[in-house]
Amino acid sequence: MRYLIVSDIHGEAEKLESVLEKASFDSENDQLILLGDYIDRGPRSKAVIDKVKELVEKDGAVAIKGNHDDLFIRSQYEGEAMELWKMNGAASTLESYQGKRGELKEDQQWMEKNLELYYETDDYIFVHAGLEPEIPIKKQDEDTMLWTRHTDRIGLGKTVVHGHTPVKDIIYYEDQIDIDTGAAYGGKLTLLELPTHEVYTV
Repeated sequence: MRYLIVSDIHGEAEKLESVLEKASFDSENDQLILLGDYIDRGPRSKAVIDKVKELVEKDGAVAIKGNHDDLFIRSQYEGEAMELWKMNGAASTLESYQGKRGELKEDQQWMEKNLELYYETDDYIFVHAGLEPEIPIKKQDEDTMLWTRHTDRIGLGKTVVHGHTPVKDIIYYEDQIDIDTGAAYGGKLTLLELPTHEVYTV
């Protein structure tokens, strides 16, 4: 079985469709893992959420929560989260719903119910932003998983695969792999295949 990992789609629906096609994604033989930040900055956040829902519900994909997704979810209840979301690209996401508040609320609730903080296998830990070194996964702080940026060794005996920090090309740090290649800033959307480490980009 192949693991196919994509992170930080940020409203780039066409890039997501294209990179899955490039990798010949087959839900019967592949485990797709999405590392969060589906929304904001790019033009088609709503379309990306629709695709993520389909991939989770029909194709068994694992969808991890990113910091932008967390603000989107929490903005339902918290004024502070709404203000922070506005500073981090909410406008493009709201525009993608074209005033359909019911659909927006429905997607917030779906994401709150279905997004995971991390996904772990025998060899890998998949998370949005990264982990604190030497702290067991079950004791990691949620804010760390959503927001951290560092290149230190994690030291949990597994490779930590994450996005969140934009880089020009996939970068390997110690026991971390950063796969956010800046699709939201005009860069590539990258899909990493494991265990082969083959890379597909759009």
